[in-house]
Amino acid sequence: MKDDLAKRLRTMRNKLNLTQSALAERVGITQAYLAELEKGTKRPSLDVLERLCSALNCSADYLLGLSDNKSYRTMREESLPAGLKSLTPEMLRIVAERNISSRELELALDFVQKVKDENAKK
Repeated sequence: MKDDLAKRLRTMRNKLNLTQSALAERVGITQAYLAELEKGTKRPSLDVLERLCSALNCSADYLLGLSDNKSYRTMREESLPAGLKSLTPEMLRIVAERNISSRELELALDFVQKVKDENAKK
């Protein structure tokens, strides 16, 4: 995943004809830090990842190599069951990193809802 980020970050920057300095300025990081990200020797914080995605107009899932679809909204609508569309991007990242299937996640969410319902009865 780290190599995907480095490669895709560099590719997206080049597609937009941006220098490292120009992208770094847009994102609010140093050019040296961006160079480290593009080499794969550093990993961005969630905040920096969000700003990179905004500046490059692509999804975090795409930059992280979790999807070949650059648009987060389209990827989310097409690949998630209806009950899972309320997940935050951070939750989706965790699910992807841990290779949790949609079915396993649905079962876990159903269990959590049942526990909440039981607690509400008390």
